[in-house]
Amino acid sequence: MSDTQAPESRQRGVRNDAALTRILAEVNRLGLNEHLLELETDGYTIVRGVLSAPQVERTKAAILERVEGIAGRSINLDTATAEDFENMTYVPYMLYDNEVFEEVLMEEKPLALMTYLLGESCLLSSIGCHFKGMGEMGVLPLHSDNGNGIPQPFPSYSLCANINYALTPYSKEGGALAIVPGSHKLARNPTLAEMALSGEHANPEAVSMDIEPGDAVIWHGNTWHGSYPRLIPGIRVNLAVFMARQFVATQEHHRGVVPQAVLDRHANDERFLTLVAGKQPYGWQLEGPDYEVMGKAPRGYFD
Repeated sequence: MSDTQAPESRQRGVRNDAALTRILAEVNRLGLNEHLLELETDGYTIVRGVLSAPQVERTKAAILERVEGIAGRSINLDTATAEDFENMTYVPYMLYDNEVFEEVLMEEKPLALMTYLLGESCLLSSIGCHFKGMGEMGVLPLHSDNGNGIPQPFPSYSLCANINYALTPYSKEGGALAIVPGSHKLARNPTLAEMALSGEHANPEAVSMDIEPGDAVIWHGNTWHGSYPRLIPGIRVNLAVFMARQFVATQEHHRGVVPQAVLDRHANDERFLTLVAGKQPYGWQLEGPDYEVMGKAPRGYFD
């Protein structure tokens, strides 16, 4: 079939078969084919043991250093009560705090699945920690990552996607991540009546992600998720690595502000540089557009 005879969808560039072939080959190499099925059917998947025990400890230590610096006191992750640290706070913009966050960002298994969801040109939107102590106000109601800025119904393909790394054990009473399986197919945000995760009106379709340190949950941007309040002593520590398609505004700003030491470490790593907006064509000032970069913009779902 010639290009002029190609179906209209192909002419519009809604897919890039070469990019899809590369992505599926990488998924197969890493033994992740079953996870693609789970992403398609359930809207999320769990990859066990992504981070090693030393990586988990280094990541927790870097997060705790930031939190204790802000709080001005030490916090025991195992025994803290509500008097020590109550409810939940989000700790943003972690990438440049410690080299371990660069390692986590480039973990090949979650990154391969995110590439399937968002394409090879996807960007890091944000990387941070939901640091959660005891307290009923620590509940995070069910929502999609599309937020309120994207018109409904949502497209069936992901505009954004998330990786949630457990750095401490997850359980429902310990304030675990919650997900509603299959909710990505609804193509909308939950209503107020569907958002609750505690009390008598808690959404019965929500499932607790009972996982271990080093495990990762990856989900489609349409998927409803939140987290339960923590009811037991200690702190639930995670690392959320949020990514988006190239045309979606990122939560954090990385283009043009990546520290030189980080750029030097990844000078030969094209994928890392792409994730931190090294090929993002938009956001120009008086210099105007870079047409060479714009010419390499994605044309389909997978490039």
